[in-house]
Amino acid sequence: MDNLNTIDVERRVQAIEERLNRMEVKPSAGFSSPHPAWAFILSAVSLILGYMALGHPQHYYHFLFSGLLLLLLYHRGFLHTAEGHWRWPQVVLNFLLLCLFFKFLIGGGITYPFDWLKLPVLTKTPLPAHPSWYSSFIPDYTLQWQAIPKISDWSIDITKIQTIFLLATFVGVLFRFEPFTSITAMTLLIISVPAYLHYNWDWMVLFLIFGSISLYIQSGSRFIPMKQSDAM
Repeated sequence: MDNLNTIDVERRVQAIEERLNRMEVKPSAGFSSPHPAWAFILSAVSLILGYMALGHPQHYYHFLFSGLLLLLLYHRGFLHTAEGHWRWPQVVLNFLLLCLFFKFLIGGGITYPFDWLKLPVLTKTPLPAHPSWYSSFIPDYTLQWQAIPKISDWSIDITKIQTIFLLATFVGVLFRFEPFTSITAMTLLIISVPAYLHYNWDWMVLFLIFGSISLYIQSGSRFIPMKQSDAM
């Protein structure tokens, strides 16, 4: 009797496993994977919008972190590669999108906080080729504003400071230290406000929307294989 019950349980477990396998293989009736062209088009549109909002990346940090993050996303399976000849063009577009994203996060660039600090200096106006008797006896002076050496031309690389606080925020998130993460994230936001004000936010909002949709499509189910008609 016990053997019959054991055999019956094993059959039921096997039937359940077969049903689960069929559910994993069979696509959902109400949803089908989008064609890779959708993600490619959205990424291309987002790239154009991002260029109009931010310009092109200028610091090598943007390319460095973009490449590292892209490798991590593909390695961990957060982004799925497209089938056929859509794969590498989509990878290139994703890399460029992440470059613009990091320009948005750490694109402060180099700033000169004391370039406004200048001193008044009286300079003697040179005499013309044929000066008058008045100019010969009474020189002409002009007041000019000149920068203070080593003070007015002092620069700060805001991108490096933003990078330090961004990495500190990632470390806080990794170790789940919420107070530290909140402080570093708020400091990064305060430092980045002057750079954010220079961006074209009319295009920035569209860039973030289209880019998010493109990455969301790629992070869902895997793309369907290309048909022979699409390859022609």
